[in-house]
Amino acid sequence: MPTPTGVAGVLLAAGASRRLGAPKQLLEDHSGTTAVARMTRALREAGCDMVVVVLGAEAARVRGALIGETVHVVENPAWADGMGRSIAVGVETVRLHGPDVGAVLIAACDMPSVSASHLRALCGRAEGRRRVASLYTRDDGVQVRGIPAVLPCEDWPWLEQLSGDQGARPLLQHADTLTEFLADGVFDLDTPADVQRWRLAQERSP
Repeated sequence: MPTPTGVAGVLLAAGASRRLGAPKQLLEDHSGTTAVARMTRALREAGCDMVVVVLGAEAARVRGALIGETVHVVENPAWADGMGRSIAVGVETVRLHGPDVGAVLIAACDMPSVSASHLRALCGRAEGRRRVASLYTRDDGVQVRGIPAVLPCEDWPWLEQLSGDQGARPLLQHADTLTEFLADGVFDLDTPADVQRWRLAQERSP
C-alpha cells in the first residue's frame, strides 16, 4: 500500500483570548474577514487536503464565522487546560477522517504574518514526509522554531498524548527538523496594543 502523502491543516482556534479581552478568532482585517476564516482559507490555498478547526471558548460564535467555509469543525471540551489538548483533538480528527493524509500542518489564528505562501513553502519542504517548522527571530536576536509547522504521521501518536500547555515544540527542536523562515513570526495578536499595531500596519499597506 502506498504511503499517504497528503497534508491536513489543523487550525487551533480554541483559546479564550484573556489578555486581549475579546475573541481573537473573530478579529476582522481591513476587508472584514475574521482571523479564523482568513487562516482557514490560507490553509486551503496552501494545498491542504482537509482543514480541521479546533474550537473551545466562544465555540458557537467562532463556528458562525466559519459558515460557508470548507472545514471540519471539532470542539475540544478541555480547551481551558491549554493548547496541548487542542492539538491532540485536531490530530486525532485527521487520523479518523483523513485516510489519505500523511502529515498535519498545525497553525494558529493569531499570527498575522502567516500567509498562504508561507504555508505552501512549509508543505513543499515537507514533501509529505518531513517535519518542518517555522523559524523566527525574537527581539533579542535568538532564533526559535514554532508553528506553523508540518508534522508527519510518525509524530501523531506523541501529539495525540499532549495535554496542558505543552505544544509541539519538543518535536520541532529535533536535529532532523527542517525550517522555513517566517519574517515577523514572533508577532501575534495577544493584547489590545498588538491589535492596534496590526491595524496601523494594514492602513499603511498599499
